[in-house]
Amino acid sequence: MVSDLPSSGPSDNTLLRVRGLSKRYLRGALWQRRVSVIAASEVDFEIPAGQTLALVGSSGSGKSTVARCVAQLESPDSGQIWLDGTEITRLSGRDLMPLRSSVQMIFQDAATAINPRFSAADVIQEPLRIQGHSRGEQRDRAEALMREVALSPDWLSRSAMEFSGGQRQRLVIARALALRPKLLILDEALSGLDVSIQAQIANLLLDLQEMHRLTYLLISHDLTLVARMSDRLAVMSNGRILESGAIQQILRDPRHEETKSLLSSARDAESKFTLSAGASA
Repeated sequence: MVSDLPSSGPSDNTLLRVRGLSKRYLRGALWQRRVSVIAASEVDFEIPAGQTLALVGSSGSGKSTVARCVAQLESPDSGQIWLDGTEITRLSGRDLMPLRSSVQMIFQDAATAINPRFSAADVIQEPLRIQGHSRGEQRDRAEALMREVALSPDWLSRSAMEFSGGQRQRLVIARALALRPKLLILDEALSGLDVSIQAQIANLLLDLQEMHRLTYLLISHDLTLVARMSDRLAVMSNGRILESGAIQQILRDPRHEETKSLLSSARDAESKFTLSAGASA
């Protein structure tokens, strides 16, 4: 692996540090011989507080597995995950509760992440209710968050399903911010949106990051989006990080063939979009 990660412990400013994270799955039907598949192998990276690391790679490269392990939705087979100085891989049960507030995950399909029977207020207030906040606190926080994500507080009583796709993603972002997390994991969170809405949500996330000093782990295959939002980049393939470093450094001088292929695909896609836009103008 080509990497510029330090070999020693994290700096004082490091919010998230991952060392030697590995995860395998058993694949195959019960009546067949099950095969062990490596989803992540000896993955190392760290993110300073307030910055964004993009984890990119083709489908099946292991990006989402790493994200789910960081969020403790799955347990790694080995390795360490440190969040704000605490090794969270050793925690379980009640000890994990503070983590649930500090780390939030936003997925690609906002519609499936929202209870269709919920109003916008229900969506945002649910984590606050679970944490025991008063009704007044829940409502005040929901109104403030609607404003932060550029939605009208007057819409809190609306069904979440009345919102457009981009608005629902804003609603999911508001819910993720309800407990004032330190780390947001964006797992292909913008890939289901059209280009113009994607740009708006990307700008919103950048504004929120500056406002709240949020740290982002951005999971994506879209290097155009990554270049816009990230400080650092790590490229994955077959469960391993092939190279990592400052975003502009890797985009300017990619060392691995997988990175070069991703860059080439991104440039082709951007060119086709530009040609299409010009033809329809």
